[in-house]
Formats: sequence, structure tokens, C-alpha cells
Amino acid sequence: MNAGAQQLPIFTQFPSDMLYFNPAFAGTKRTYDVRINYRDQWVGMPGAPITEGISLNYKLDHGAMGLGGYMYQDITGPTTRNDYTLCYAYHIKFPDLVLSFGAAFSMIEYTVDGSKITTYQPNDPAIDYVLNTTAWTPDASGGIYLYNDRYALSLSVDNIASADENLYKKYVPDTTNKGVVQLEPHFYAFLSYNFAGNEDYIWQSSLFAAETAGVPIYLAYSLRVHVNNKYYIGCTFALHNSVALDLGLTIKQNFEVCYSYDLITSPLNHYTTGTQELTLIFSAESLMKKRKGDSFDEFQKRKYKDIVQ
Repeated sequence: MNAGAQQLPIFTQFPSDMLYFNPAFAGTKRTYDVRINYRDQWVGMPGAPITEGISLNYKLDHGAMGLGGYMYQDITGPTTRNDYTLCYAYHIKFPDLVLSFGAAFSMIEYTVDGSKITTYQPNDPAIDYVLNTTAWTPDASGGIYLYNDRYALSLSVDNIASADENLYKKYVPDTTNKGVVQLEPHFYAFLSYNFAGNEDYIWQSSLFAAETAGVPIYLAYSLRVHVNNKYYIGCTFALHNSVALDLGLTIKQNFEVCYSYDLITSPLNHYTTGTQELTLIFSAESLMKKRKGDSFDEFQKRKYKDIVQ
């Protein structure tokens, strides 16, 4: 029997964490950008997903290119997925926008602890109840990102390789399908618009969609208001899933703390108190001293000045 499911994590704070979904975001922030994420999903449910990761990206050649990378661990009950990814992006500047092309290469470590699995059918031949086994597989992703200081459009795909992770290859003949996990392509789209009648109150409106074969499309809308470049408050609506409160605080221009709490609206709300997510951001032009941004920074900020994206 075959089963299909979402294989990659989704973040409530997707406007702040888009490098995980599209390598074309590398180098589109400040020169140095580090983001640490922690997501505790469906609090109170046994074996509920926990995701934690760190992403870095760096601007090269005065903003013409970007390098980035991330690693995260996604734990769901008996399974653990560790993803190690390197990203490259090339930016083309036009009079009123920037077009970024990105590609990424990943190594994925997938682990299953058979002792934590309970099946309806005892001695299911697809599961080894004794082994704690690990499979490694390469993967790739790609995307495009079109943006200026007001609009943004992102299209990307992950799990391009669609490789198989054969968890029990070391222990059984290659002809068996026991313990085979196939990586399915994940398609992402992101649309954002910033607007303001007063530059002290910037409204950020974002729409995010994720599609994977065999599961319903994930669709979420986020609305944030940034106040005096010091903090933001917002909400996120995930269709048939959750409603979230979203808060952020900027400290001395280079540090930002983001927190969100999801109230589950699906039938899962009978079994969980919600989902929590925390993001810590360090973003700076220089590690040694303050300096004026390059031409790409001036282009991005000509309307909204010093907003940290």
C-alpha cells in the first residue's frame, strides 16, 4: 500500500523565513543575515512535530549575487529528518525591480525508530520494529524571486530529485520495497505587497501556497503592521487549519524577535492547545561598523527607508 503526505515543514512566520522555501532569497536581505527558528506544533499531542533550524545568507558583489544555507531538524513521532542545504542566487537589477534566480543542493538524513511505531496490523512487513535505521539522499531545489520595495513574487520547487530513501537497504535485498520513502516534489508560491499612507505605519500583506501530490493545498494569508520600524503586530490565517497571532520586536536595528501562536481551527483542536513558533533574527550591513548600504539597499529603501525586511 502507498501513502502520500506533506514531507517538508511549513512555518506560520513564512514572511520572515522564505529562504527555506526558495533559494532565490539568498542575498536579498542585508549583507549578513542569520535566522534561528523553533516551531512546536500541536502542543499536547504525543509525537507532534517539532522543527528547529538556522539559516544564513550573505550578499556578494554589491548585491549582484547571494550565498546562503540552512539546516533544520524536523521530528515527527518515530521519524527524524535532518536537512543540510547550500543556496546560490543571481540577481538582475531593472529600473524598478530586481529578479533573482536561485538554486540549492541538499543532503537529507532520514531516520526511523521502529521501536516507537505502533501499527494496526502486527508484524507489518513494511516496518522493522527493532532497528533504528538511517538513510541519506541528495536533493535539489530552485526558484525565482521578483521584488522591489512594494511588491514581491516568489515561485519555487523543492524535492526536485524525487529520490527514494531506502531505510532498510543495508539489511534486506534491494528487490524489496520494505521501508522505501519517496521524496515528492513540493511547489511553493508567495505574493506580498507593502503599503503605507504614513511611513511610520507600514502594512505588509502576504499570501503563501504550498502544493504536494496526495494532500490538500496549503493556503495562508498574513497581515502585519510595522510601527516606527520598532515592532509589528499581525495575524495569519491558514485555510481549514489555524488562526495565528504574530508579534515582532526590533532591537537596535540589527536584532529582531518574532513570536506567533496558532489557534487550531481544524478537528485537531480537540487534541491540542495550539502551535508556537519563535524566530530570532540578526541582520546587519557590517559586523565592524555602520556603513552606508550599497545601491541595491538604496533602491529597496527609497520609499520605506530603514525597514528591516
